[in-house]
Amino acid sequence: MRVYLRCRPDREKLFRDILDADFEVEILSEDKFSQPSADESVLADLTAKGKGWRENLAALRKVLKDGVTLIAVLLPEQIEDLEHGDPLDDFVAEGSALEELRARLRRQTVEHRDEPGVLRFGELAINGEKYEVKVNERPVELTFKEFELLRYLASRPGKVFTREVLLEQVWGYDYYGGSRTVDVHIRRIRSKIERERSAYIRTVRGVGYIFEYKA
Repeated sequence: MRVYLRCRPDREKLFRDILDADFEVEILSEDKFSQPSADESVLADLTAKGKGWRENLAALRKVLKDGVTLIAVLLPEQIEDLEHGDPLDDFVAEGSALEELRARLRRQTVEHRDEPGVLRFGELAINGEKYEVKVNERPVELTFKEFELLRYLASRPGKVFTREVLLEQVWGYDYYGGSRTVDVHIRRIRSKIERERSAYIRTVRGVGYIFEYKA
C-alpha cells in the first residue's frame, strides 16, 4: 500500500519510522503533485504551517486528483479550528499513538469503502446505508444498537473509547442504563463477527474498547 508523505525534511525520518513497516512511503514534493492516483493516500504534516495551515491545506487539495485521500497531522489548536468545509478526509492529532495513525491510513487505503457507505476490514463489511453487516460475504444479524455500536467503533479505528462515551454516543445522553450495557453488547457483537484469527474489538483494561484491524 503506497502513502505519499508531505512534510518538512527534518520530520521525514519520524514518519518513515512509523509507516515503513506497513506502507510503501514516497515523498510528495512540488513536482510530484499529480502522481497519487484515486486509490492512494496523502499524509500531510501541517503542524508547522502556523496560521496559514488552512490555506496550505486548500492549495494541496486543489492540485491533487479527484478521489485521492488526504489525511492531515494537526496540532490540537488546529483541530479546534476545523470547519465543516475543510477539504480533509481524516486527521490525526500531533503526538497520537502510532497505531492510530497506521489504522487511519489503513482504513483509507485497503479497508476503505468498496462502495458508498461501506466500511471494509478484511472479511468484515459494514454497510451504513443498508444497515447490513457481512463476514466473508455472509450476512450477520445484529440488533439496531449492536450495529450502531459496531459502526461507531469501526468508523474510528485505533481510538480508545470509554464505556461512558459509548453510552452517550450510541444510546444518547438521556439513557439511564449502566455501563454494563456496553459490555453486554460488545460481547454479543464479538460472538457474531469474530473468528479465531479475525478479532476486531479489543478491551483496554480499565478504560474501554478500541476497534483494531491489521491487514
